[in-house]
Order: sequence, then C-alpha cells, then structure tokens
Amino acid sequence: MAKLELAEETKAGTEEVGTADLLIAVAVPVDADQLRAAATQAVLSMGAEPSLSALRTVVAFPGPSGVDNTPKAEAQLEQAATSNALRFLPYVLAAGSPERIPWLAPSSTYQAVFAMARELGVSACAVIGFDIAALQSDFLGPMLAPVFGKRCELAMPFYAMGKFDGLLNSSILAPLTRALYGRRVRFPLAPDFCISSKMLPELEVALQRSTGQGQTLFWPATEAALRGRETCQVHVDTRHVPAADGVDLSTVLAQTVGPLFAEMATNAPLWQRIRGSQAVETSGVAVAPPADGAPADIRPMLETFQLGFRNLQEVWSLVLPPVTLLELKRLARLGAESFHMPDELWVRIIYDFALAYRLRTLSRVHLLGALTPLYLGWVASYAVEVGGASLAEAEQRVEKLARAYEDGKPYLLSRWRWPDRFNP
Repeated sequence: MAKLELAEETKAGTEEVGTADLLIAVAVPVDADQLRAAATQAVLSMGAEPSLSALRTVVAFPGPSGVDNTPKAEAQLEQAATSNALRFLPYVLAAGSPERIPWLAPSSTYQAVFAMARELGVSACAVIGFDIAALQSDFLGPMLAPVFGKRCELAMPFYAMGKFDGLLNSSILAPLTRALYGRRVRFPLAPDFCISSKMLPELEVALQRSTGQGQTLFWPATEAALRGRETCQVHVDTRHVPAADGVDLSTVLAQTVGPLFAEMATNAPLWQRIRGSQAVETSGVAVAPPADGAPADIRPMLETFQLGFRNLQEVWSLVLPPVTLLELKRLARLGAESFHMPDELWVRIIYDFALAYRLRTLSRVHLLGALTPLYLGWVASYAVEVGGASLAEAEQRVEKLARAYEDGKPYLLSRWRWPDRFNP
C-alpha cells in the first residue's frame, strides 16, 4: 500500500531540516509565542535525562492555517532554537469536519506526522495531540526515556484524575480496550504519546487502511497490542481541560465510542483469541490529582435515564435482550438514594451495543444516541457509589468494573458469533 505523500511545502521543509533524532509533533493549531516558549523549555528540561541530551530535535506544528506565519512570527519561532539542535517545521494540517470534536485529532493528522518522522529519519516521535499542556509540564523527559532506553516502543501517559474526571474513559474506552486486547492501559485514547520509529512503518500502513475504510480515530495502544509491541505508561503531571461548550454528550459518544466499535469489527479475528489481560510497565511517581469539586447532582442524569426508558423502548428492544430490558425497567423505578446499575448489566449493554453497531441494526447515529441515557444512568450509579469514597477507593471501583468487562467477554464472544440468538 502506497505511503502518504506530504504536501509540497511540508516536504520542502523536511528536506531543508535534513535529519533529526526526535520529532515533537503538535497536532492542533497553536499560538506561535506560546509554542516557542513551551517547546524551548520542554527541550531544555529533557537534558535531565542522560539518554536524551544533545538530541537533534524538530518541532512540527500546523502551518499557515495553524499559526501566525507573518515574517515576524516566523522569526520568533526561529529564535526559539537555542542551538542547531532545535528546529521548527510547519506542516499542512488537513481540514477537519466542522462537526468534529476539537480535541480529537483525525487519522489524517497522524498520517502526516508519521510521514514527517519517516522523512526526517528520527528515532522517536512525541505527539502532542490536544493542546500544548504536555510541553508546559514535565512530560517529554519521563515519556521519552523508556522509548530511547528501549524498554518499550510506545509510551502512554497516566494522567492524574479526580474521581469524577474522565468517566467516559473509565466506563467504556479503557475497560473495553483492555478486555479486547489484553493490555491494561489506563488511557488508550490519550492525545499525547511517544513512539519508537520501529513502529512507524507499520502504523503508516495501518492508517492508510483504516482511513480508506472510513475510520476516523487512531488508537496507538490498540495498534501496539495488535502487533505485539511493548507498551508502557508513565505518570505525568499534564492536565487537559476540554472545552465542553457546544459539544453535546451524544456527539462525544458518536465520535469516540463509535470508532471504538468500528475497530472491534475490523479486529475481531484477533481479539477473539485473547483471554484476560496483562499489566504494562508503569513508571514515574503518581501525581496528586486535582481536588474534587462539589458533589454531582445526579437528578438530571436519572431523569434523562428514566425519560430514555419511557421513550426508547422500541429502539432498545432491537439491541438488548429481554432480560436486560427487565433489569432496566427495575432501575427506572428506583430513587436517587438506592439507584445502582450492576457492573454485569453495564458490560452487557456495551457489548450488545457494539454488536448492534457491527450489524447496523439501526442507524449508527441513532444507536449511539440511544446509548446516551444509559451512559448517564451508569454515571449516576457511579456517583452514588463513590460520592463519599476516597480517590483510592474510587480507583478500586474503576478496576472492579474493568475486571467485569474481562469476566463478561464470553458473553460478547457468544453474541458476536451467534448474533441471532439472545442470551437470557
């Protein structure tokens, strides 16, 4: 399969730079002044790691549509190089869909990044995929050390989260990918990661195939697991604060869970052979999470769940077996204090929705919209359970759910192989 050809101006830039040891690729539009300051400081701080000193480093950033490229701004970026070891390279960022969540870089962006890494002949690539918060914290050194030290070929961040942060990741993304692919990676869709050049040729081919099939997200931890590549995770003090304005929950589910379900269908012959999961090397010191805010008001969530039960019976009956519908009926009658969605029920719901996505039981947009009130029901249940718990207890609660996904995998296998038969 032919590899991606870079845009002419990007290719000219890589030829001018020549070769490098490390590519730091920013995958989102950035401010020139902020990038200059953050990248310079980040590269300087890497000197604390002996294996990372004196690296020839290139910082790639979205070009004309991403930063101010007036002569003055370009001069500022050039001045950011404290020596010949640091260069800046603008590249063309493909236009994204106006409906796309701004913090999700499309697969086409990673194609361009990996093509630049190939052209530059780097040994490793660090992707900064949401904002430049990773460059403004002690991120690069700890993340790159295991890659350059050949302890792993993919380093994923282990973010410090409060007990009510990242619940979509904790309830679906992380435990589902863990059960499918057998790796205990806490943030499988993290926007920031570091990767060895050894993986890049395979990933370029994989991205060409997946984008050709209409898949929109790149899952680095999944790609590493499928290829038997060593993965590690590193505790980092990097905090991303996604702007939720104008983005509704159904859209978030459609653009994150939908692509995960699509990957399931593509990779089914592989994940069906995997049983259980293995821990991955985790390094660094756990960072104190942000303080919890005010307790969540679960009443709106429960009202949405109950409204969904009343209005989506016909849709849910196309996806869920009768026994699950009966359990949801029981839950819909409970008050806030006694509301509890069992892990086994939630896991079966996700597995059944994944199957319905594969079979196109109904429109995929409508399918993921119908998942929204169920997800809010899970969030409400979790909030009731961990409201007075410590952070450590909340993390144990998340781990218990992840094990339930693994324990429920035989249910998924049965439903996947014999989709016409509901399992009571």
